[in-house]
Amino acid sequence: MRTFPLYIFLISSMVVLFTFFSCGNKKEGNAKSKVGDTLSVLSNFDLLIEEDPDNPELYFQRAEFHLGQDNVFSGMADIEKAIALDSTKAKYYTLLADFNLVMNKIPEVKNNLNRALQLEPENTDALLKFAEFQLYLQDYPQVFEHVNKALRINQYLAKGYFLKGMAYIEMADTPMAVSSFQTCVEQDPEYFHAHMQLGLIFSSKNDPVCVTYFNNAIRVNPTKPESYYALGYFYQENGQFEAALQSYDNMLKVSPKNAAALYNKGYIHLVYLKNYDEAISWFTQAIQSDGRYADAYYNRGFAYELKKNKAAAKQDYENALRVNPDHELAPRGLSRIGK
Repeated sequence: MRTFPLYIFLISSMVVLFTFFSCGNKKEGNAKSKVGDTLSVLSNFDLLIEEDPDNPELYFQRAEFHLGQDNVFSGMADIEKAIALDSTKAKYYTLLADFNLVMNKIPEVKNNLNRALQLEPENTDALLKFAEFQLYLQDYPQVFEHVNKALRINQYLAKGYFLKGMAYIEMADTPMAVSSFQTCVEQDPEYFHAHMQLGLIFSSKNDPVCVTYFNNAIRVNPTKPESYYALGYFYQENGQFEAALQSYDNMLKVSPKNAAALYNKGYIHLVYLKNYDEAISWFTQAIQSDGRYADAYYNRGFAYELKKNKAAAKQDYENALRVNPDHELAPRGLSRIGK
């Protein structure tokens, strides 16, 4: 009866790096209005460029907008046009690096960032972007070199301290990571990912101070499901089941079909509260959200088994094996109830 693990939501450098291409949660009810807003913005850019077709800044701005909308090829065309019109701006090359990273063109990313720093050696955005890229490559000396150079120019750059924190995390130096993330939020109290990293670090130590950091993350961005999940998981692992259920409920408000939250609510009702009907209901919703959720099938089957409904239990154990032939617990379930 495995719970949905917290490590699924751990934020690694691979997730937080180049956060320009991470998308916020989109609510279905707002889809049409967002499409309309996007078309309106693009129409404005099109009109401005039509009136001033040799202005590289307009292509740069439209490329930034395209990147935020995940329109990679349109954005790439625009930033390349901007560079063709003016090849002296470092920020044009850092944006081109963003597009190349999304397209996994690693050598091009390095070339773009080197070019940006050749043009403007003290451009802190380019320095931090290069440090970000080196973190992606796990070249930690280069991370620290470029971050520290940027911080010597401007000691208040929250992103610099965050990148150092991520490097220390990957180097397994937790005290220095904590110090860096705390400095980050001192410089920018709205830095969501730094609050999350601090919460995850203290949660892994079973330190209740993590609750403060997770709540700070929720305050900064209440649309991110991972902060609710991490908070709920901490409560769950520490026997605060009502608080855990409430946190998962809050998560489902921003991510209504989130299988992890649905599953963990079922798990709490099954294992701790012994409310098997509730457990079955939540596992069913998790399966409806993710039809290949083998553990949800297994645990629903176990709930049915505890209710003496062997036929339903047998079907779910078989479904768990159909989805995952290597599932460890489903064969034991079938053995218990008799094939």
